[in-house]
Amino acid sequence: MIRLALLKRAGLALATAGALTLTACSQAPTDTAKQAGEAVKEGAAATGEAIKDGASATGEAIKDGATATGDAAKQAATATGQAALAPAVNPVLDLLNKSEGELKAGNLGAAVTAMGGFQSLWDKASPVIRPLAGDKWGAIDTAAKTVISTFGAGAKPDAAAAGSAITGLLGPLSALAGK
Repeated sequence: MIRLALLKRAGLALATAGALTLTACSQAPTDTAKQAGEAVKEGAAATGEAIKDGASATGEAIKDGATATGDAAKQAATATGQAALAPAVNPVLDLLNKSEGELKAGNLGAAVTAMGGFQSLWDKASPVIRPLAGDKWGAIDTAAKTVISTFGAGAKPDAAAAGSAITGLLGPLSALAGK
């Protein structure tokens, strides 16, 4: 019986030791797993930040490229518009400048006579000028109508009215033409 009691005690001690060992072993993998999980989490966060930074840099590069392309297209369109605008605007500007010179020289009659051809010249030029003038068209059109009414058939403007009408159109057309 003593042997049986010793055997029971030894078995109990062995079982307790085994349980304690298993508990310690199971805790170590849990801690290791937690540490590994934290490392993976930190790595994923760092990777996410790197991807975010890379995407942001890529987005900025695309934005900068689009802006540069847009600016180049705008410059090309402006140059093309100016090239198309010149043949329409230059004859009108020439007539206005010639008539303004006549007025400054005191030749009201010569200015009125020269401006008699404005209506037909404007009828040809305005369809080309209008789409290229953009938001400036309203001021240009109003000034052109003032010139037409000032120098129209049978009108006898004085020097002040004639000069005002001419400079009223000369300014916005010159600005549009870049002169």
